[in-house]
Amino acid sequence: MDFDLKSYVQRFSEVCKGKFGRSYNLAALEKRFSPLRDGQRWLAARDVVQIFRPENTPFGKYWPQPNEKDLDRSLAANHIMLGPLNGQQILVLRLLNVFHNVGVVSLLLRFVHPHQFGVFSTPVLHLVQVNRGATVELYLAYCEELAQWATHFGISSVAETEMALWAFAQTTKGFGSSKTAVAAVKDFEGDLWIQRRRVAQVVRPFLRQYGRLQLAQILVEEDAKLAGKIAAEEYERLLGVASVKFCGRPLPRNKGAAEQLIDELERKRKISVPDKAELRRVWETRNAAIHPGELPPTREAVDVMIDRILSICARWDRSESGPR
Repeated sequence: MDFDLKSYVQRFSEVCKGKFGRSYNLAALEKRFSPLRDGQRWLAARDVVQIFRPENTPFGKYWPQPNEKDLDRSLAANHIMLGPLNGQQILVLRLLNVFHNVGVVSLLLRFVHPHQFGVFSTPVLHLVQVNRGATVELYLAYCEELAQWATHFGISSVAETEMALWAFAQTTKGFGSSKTAVAAVKDFEGDLWIQRRRVAQVVRPFLRQYGRLQLAQILVEEDAKLAGKIAAEEYERLLGVASVKFCGRPLPRNKGAAEQLIDELERKRKISVPDKAELRRVWETRNAAIHPGELPPTREAVDVMIDRILSICARWDRSESGPR
């Protein structure tokens, strides 16, 4: 079964009682902030104080409350209007200029615009696996990712999605029975949509930045067989390039065609005799990487494979050359 994230919205109060000894009516606080949401007045220090009151939220346990008098002076000088929402990045930057803490900024935005923003929570950030270089970019990407989760799981807002994921994270840490925690983790890890989203956050930047052989070089110490498969695909592509460029035909798909091509390239003096021996060795590593039942290639063998593809084959994409 798919992971039921929406059920954790209702479990949020139960988890708060277990962790803090009480529950909180966050929806009532959202309603209190509606004048700011609608752009009826400027942000004031008294608004921020409401978020840190222990009877309203538990957030004072995690973030320091700004000094009310200092904040009053700063806000009086800046005249920050929080609504209607028009440009998320600009708003976050303006608030950071006053609060100097993205966590505190996230609290304020979570209550003023709960449909677009959530609390910048470390446990939730770990679950969604969002990673960016700059703090503002990271927070905005985090909220965008939560919006995707909200849509997928049928949750009404980004804020509620963050609450649900936080409640799940706390459930796995012992705020619930051990049996419940184990079952929750199993459901989360078994949800294909979730794992695809998480892997994409980690892998996508590498796929966009690096070529196949660079990816193979990066992965070889973690999984030599997987790195070998990636390098093998690039090797076969380059052999196909050589077959068309130097032999005037696509590389045949029949067994032994690659070895025959390597021999032909040496006869035509497109590669040297030592290169031929190296390329045959690379083909053996390729076979070990892609064929089930074969003894998997060692890290050293895949390292050599990648190096020889780079030094011998990569030039086929650029220009025709004689033996080295």
